[in-house]
Amino acid sequence: MPIQSFNGARRIDVGGGDEISLYDADNVKITIIRGNGQTIILRNFQDGDMVSGSKTNNKVETMSDAQGSSAGSINKDQLGSIQTTFQQGSTSHELMSEMYNNDEVFAMWVNYGHERYGSDYCILQKAPDAPYGKSVPTRQWTADCFKYVYDGNVQ
Repeated sequence: MPIQSFNGARRIDVGGGDEISLYDADNVKITIIRGNGQTIILRNFQDGDMVSGSKTNNKVETMSDAQGSSAGSINKDQLGSIQTTFQQGSTSHELMSEMYNNDEVFAMWVNYGHERYGSDYCILQKAPDAPYGKSVPTRQWTADCFKYVYDGNVQ
C-alpha cells in the first residue's frame, strides 16, 4: 500500500507480514475533568515528553527460597502518578496552579489510539520547581492517582 493511500489507521501494511507503525503527537489527548464537571484538554507542553504515567507499585510480588520453591502474590494497590511538563506561561500551567492552591481532586486521563491511562481521583503532589534562565521556562507537575488504571487495548 503506498503512503499516498494511507487511510489514517495506526499502521501501514507494507507486505510480507511487515508493517509500519505511525505515531502522531497531535492525537495524544490529556484530559482533566474538574469536580464541577468542567473538561479541559491540556496544551502547551515542553519540547520533549508531554506526559508520562506509571503505577506506583508492582502488581505482582514474587519470592523464591534457597531450594527453588517459588511463591507470588497479586498486589491490589492502585496508586499511580502522571507527570506533565508545561511552558511556564501556558493556560494549562495556570490551571494546575489553581487546582494545586485549592487542593482540588480531579480526574486525569491520557488517551492515544487504543491506549488509555489515568484516574478519576487525582491530586497534585507539590508545586513545581520554578527556575528561570535563558530558555523558555517549564513547569513539571505530578498528579498522584488514587485508583490508577492502565488499559493498552481500549476499544
